[in-house]
Parts: sequence; C-alpha cells; structure tokens
Amino acid sequence: MNAATGDKVEVSANSIQVTHRNGMKESIENGRFRMEDKFGRTIVERKATVADLDRLKSL
Repeated sequence: MNAATGDKVEVSANSIQVTHRNGMKESIENGRFRMEDKFGRTIVERKATVADLDRLKSL
C-alpha cells in the first residue's frame, strides 16, 4: 500500500496490478495493459508499453 496515494500495488513474477483509491485498476500481465473502472468494466486493453510499466512501478 502506498501511504501517499492510497494505491495498492501487487507484483508477481509476470504481472503488476495497481488498485487506486477510487476503485479503478490497472494491470500489466503477459505484455498486455488493462485498465478497469470500479465496476470491473474494461476501459483500455492493449499491448503494454515501457512507459506503462515504468508508471505502474513508480506507484
């Protein structure tokens, strides 16, 4: 848990998932970036970029 932002970050061998305070989720798994709203609906689903990975790691 990031105390400054309230984001929950989970990292495993081949994925990273961030759950934001407002319930939105962002994840990278097997080279794919996915963003979901707080209701679990997919907003974005595409190939992950280096910028995506760097941004999620920074949280």
